[in-house]
Amino acid sequence: MDASLGSLFNFYVFTTGRRLFGLRQVRTAALAEGFTELVEHCDAAIEHDLATQAIERRWAGEPASADTNPEAQRIDVLVDRTLGGIRDTAVAQTVGSSDDDPIHAKVAVFVKKVFPTGNVRDITTLAHVEELEAVDGIVRLFKGELAELVAELSLGRLADRLAKLAVDYRAALESPPASLIDWGRVRAARAEGQGLLLEAVALIVGKRHGRTPEGTAARVSLLEPLLRQNEAIGLSLRGRRTPTDVNPETGEEQPNSPGAAEGPGTVKPNG
Repeated sequence: MDASLGSLFNFYVFTTGRRLFGLRQVRTAALAEGFTELVEHCDAAIEHDLATQAIERRWAGEPASADTNPEAQRIDVLVDRTLGGIRDTAVAQTVGSSDDDPIHAKVAVFVKKVFPTGNVRDITTLAHVEELEAVDGIVRLFKGELAELVAELSLGRLADRLAKLAVDYRAALESPPASLIDWGRVRAARAEGQGLLLEAVALIVGKRHGRTPEGTAARVSLLEPLLRQNEAIGLSLRGRRTPTDVNPETGEEQPNSPGAAEGPGTVKPNG
């Protein structure tokens, strides 16, 4: 037997903005009537949905900060390691060689061309875009002017690795970062917000349960903001349109808001 609030009340699943807009109006009416329990519940529900809006914005693709790009950061680490490996492998060729071995001069030329300052960190500590530009230049050297030295110093595998990482690095920098919030977290936040809204309805019905005209009017005075939003969602669905979200302050429709019906099962009747 299902006794959940969703099965007892015939409300559509509200978008976050609609919940906020409706619950703020309910709170105002409850405050005017001295319905303290409902006021406190609305405060908790509103606080939750403000947090839900922040989660929705991040899920919709807004990074936590302007320079947040986890994939680029991941590849940057690999590029840094590969550049260090290239220098170390080249310099290792001179270990144990006699002083007059031409390998010393060849490695010196190689290192000077690839790492002009002689310090790998001068490249690996650059900003992402600048480091990629430097890496692209090294890849061109390996395929052209330094191709023979790359082969002689047994750097073919590392050179190929660097070339592939350069392609991946550019793709990561040119693509918008993936959302830092998974859909499951958004769905859970919305479901909790809907549950809090239905609890508000239950509080109203429990307090204003009379079947007289006066009792009905008392219920309507508190439920009207939510009933209006519910009817708006129903009209959209009956017109085969995707319900939009609204500005939680003004109630104006926001068709492109991240709080709109973006995920499976976001807007449908309860029960």
